[in-house]
Amino acid sequence: MKAERYDIRSYAFDPAASYFVDTNVWFRAFGPFSRDDWRARVYKDGVERLRASGAKTFVDAIVMSEFANVRARLAFHSAGEADFKTFRRSGAFKIVARKIAESLQEILSFAAPVGTAFANIDVASLVAAFETGEHDFNDLLIVETCRSKSFVLVTDDGDMKDSDVPIVTGNQSLLK
Repeated sequence: MKAERYDIRSYAFDPAASYFVDTNVWFRAFGPFSRDDWRARVYKDGVERLRASGAKTFVDAIVMSEFANVRARLAFHSAGEADFKTFRRSGAFKIVARKIAESLQEILSFAAPVGTAFANIDVASLVAAFETGEHDFNDLLIVETCRSKSFVLVTDDGDMKDSDVPIVTGNQSLLK
């Protein structure tokens, strides 16, 4: 059963609720997106309102890892280097790594780390769902974490359309 969906542009973050922010939202709020990208503006504003609300906000290792790795890979591709590990050891990467670290520190300045639900769920059912090819494994873990901890998920990921957790989003396909 699909849970409630809320438009982030008009959503009033509830200080009594707990929110889990997905990688794609952090990325748009703290990533290297153009100010002309409407989603970057929408999610940056949403994250600022979430922070101002005083609501409990959470992040886990999966999201932090995805954030850092995607930013690093984007920088690698932009640099036109042939080998990622060579790029990672370069002086150019040190600048990128510092920017990524600053973004991660900003996220952690108001989002508390939380463990995934991995130890307390039916992992075999997640593997079976992943095996169908219709789900990203990390997305399945994020939904289980939100479900087990009664978190509201803040995401732009259209793959979450059938999730049975409440979602705050700017993604129109999720709001339908």
